[in-house]
Amino acid sequence: MDKIKLQEQLADCEKVLIGLGEEWKAGPAGWPEKAYEALYELVREKDYFIVTMATDARIYETPLGSRQETVEVPGQMPDGDLCCEAWEEGLREKFNRIFPPKQKPRESRWERIVAPCGNETWRQCSRACTKDIWEPGEIPDDCCPHCGAPLTGNTTEAQVYIQEGYLPQWERYTHWLAGTLNKKTLILELGVGFGNPGVIRFPFEKAAYFNKKAFLLRVNRRFPQIAGELYGRAAGIGADSVEWIAAFSADKEPDVSGGKVMLE
Repeated sequence: MDKIKLQEQLADCEKVLIGLGEEWKAGPAGWPEKAYEALYELVREKDYFIVTMATDARIYETPLGSRQETVEVPGQMPDGDLCCEAWEEGLREKFNRIFPPKQKPRESRWERIVAPCGNETWRQCSRACTKDIWEPGEIPDDCCPHCGAPLTGNTTEAQVYIQEGYLPQWERYTHWLAGTLNKKTLILELGVGFGNPGVIRFPFEKAAYFNKKAFLLRVNRRFPQIAGELYGRAAGIGADSVEWIAAFSADKEPDVSGGKVMLE
């Protein structure tokens, strides 16, 4: 799938579900800033949600994780908006002058992201003596104020992972996902392997299978294969997903030297 075909898919879809896998965690060579910027430009005007397995929290330092920039909340009309599409334009304008329509509800972009594997910058008690989670620098000595144990990153790598940190966003995600049923949905699965396939890989396949209007695009250097049940509604690209998306910010086609795999 080249740049033009992906842009056509984006233009035609109503929803965009995005999964970012292990390839998106910052490594020794730095973090994928250009890829995040390119992804932002691709979906900024779309109704999207991002599930990320990267625990470095770098996405929140990009426009995708902005707390200031807002987007409309899908499927919700402002209270008191009684306008009907069948009204004559003159009557609609008169009604709106008397009863100005309220603005549609909005939310910040960071509320369109869930990180179920946790956030390294958040801190939790290494002994899990409490479900409290602290922001960076909130506890200066980095020791639990309840039991004195060292704090550790609030991620799945903790001895006991305190999941309460991501659950509110997970609820937002499941509510949004329910709204994709029978909607034209582009599912972008980027760099997700088999380290924890129950978070993104398998659920995304399931979402594509049950929504006959969905199209799944899987980009992965090692595991781009697509299930046969999705024949005609999915494609796999053997390429590094970070480099592949970053290429959209440049005046060139993404590198697919690894080869497109299966089913389009």
